[in-house]
Amino acid sequence: MKLFSRISGVISLISAFISTSVFADSDVRISIDEGVSMAQPIAVVPFKVNGNVPADIAQIISDDLRNSGKFTPLERSRMPAQPGSAAEVVADQWSAIGIDNIVVGQVSPANGGYNVAYQLIDTLGVSGTAGGVIEQGAFIVPAAQIRQGAHTVSDQVFEKLTQIKGAFRTKIAYVVQRGVSSYELRVSDYDGFNAFTVTRSKEPLMSPEWSPNGEKLAYVTFENKRAQIVVQDLRSGARNVVAALRGHNGAPAFSPDGSRIAFASNQDGELNIYVVGSNGGTPNKLTANAGNNTEPSWSPDGSTIYFTSDRAGSPQVYRMSSSGGGVTPMGGRGSYNAKVSSDGKNLIMIAGDKVVKRDLASGSTEVLSSTFLDESPSISPNGIMVIYSSTKGTSKVLQLVSADGRFKANLPGAGGHYKFPAWSPYLIK
Repeated sequence: MKLFSRISGVISLISAFISTSVFADSDVRISIDEGVSMAQPIAVVPFKVNGNVPADIAQIISDDLRNSGKFTPLERSRMPAQPGSAAEVVADQWSAIGIDNIVVGQVSPANGGYNVAYQLIDTLGVSGTAGGVIEQGAFIVPAAQIRQGAHTVSDQVFEKLTQIKGAFRTKIAYVVQRGVSSYELRVSDYDGFNAFTVTRSKEPLMSPEWSPNGEKLAYVTFENKRAQIVVQDLRSGARNVVAALRGHNGAPAFSPDGSRIAFASNQDGELNIYVVGSNGGTPNKLTANAGNNTEPSWSPDGSTIYFTSDRAGSPQVYRMSSSGGGVTPMGGRGSYNAKVSSDGKNLIMIAGDKVVKRDLASGSTEVLSSTFLDESPSISPNGIMVIYSSTKGTSKVLQLVSADGRFKANLPGAGGHYKFPAWSPYLIK
């Protein structure tokens, strides 16, 4: 089996994140809201375990594949057998229930951590010379990173079957508010596990955004009763104020190359879009004399900025050149909070208080969410999943929806309001 050398990169990055944490917390978990229909069936068989393993590897892989909206994992109670390797697979047992692909594997202690080995099997090729194995791998992970090992398998399986890069080893950042004077900026795995607090404040924290290399977060802080944009290094914890114009400064967004940050400020009385160097400097004003303009978001090539403006009398999404000018309406009246998918093909935004996907080529739109008062959508780096905040009862909660709308889930938190989710870029190159 081939060795995934990239797993060491995962561990070093995650370890760096954890070492900066002030407080560990894991109270956000994916809970299924609406299942997947008409997705590809797959079976992830419980891995054979040697010794005590602190996580159910197969269940994590199954959850990942389901969360993408692309797969419907077979329930364990319906599995005709539980093979641990390709050699143990009897193809007819699986083809009889419509399963063409199976994931099998083993987990065993190794060097103070765990050796995770897996095989992805095409049941139609079981009788062939390769035993139907179309992908396989083995790697060692530290005990504390066993979930990352499972997500690694998920990424490999997902990419093999869809030809789309997996994003299960990514992170999300979000703000938790408790009461009127307790705010925490947190980072967790995309599915809510392994959460830790980056910073706390008695004043509001808002709008975290990841740098393109995943090493920094830009966010809004109201320390000293003044809205400022701060960039914080997740490894060292070092913070740098990059925008502190008179009045409000908000909605930071890194350019694709990480060299600039677009943001909104009302220093002149109306909100306008500015761009400043990611290390600070003199901001360049891009909009003027056209209502309130906010929520900038860059196109993948950095040539265009999408933003929200009320210049026509009500909020809607526009786009302009990243140097200003050439403003064009895009989202229709009542649209806002727009983000562009990494392939540049779709605009994810809020319209009618729902998460909506707009095809930028055809102009067709699709409502993805079915929740209440949705806001702050953020897209996984492969464009497959969207995380956003919505209202549930008297609280704000995080929600997950596949970009095709087929799978919906919530990430309920233990008390407080969970807001401003931001999906990280790929953390593994």
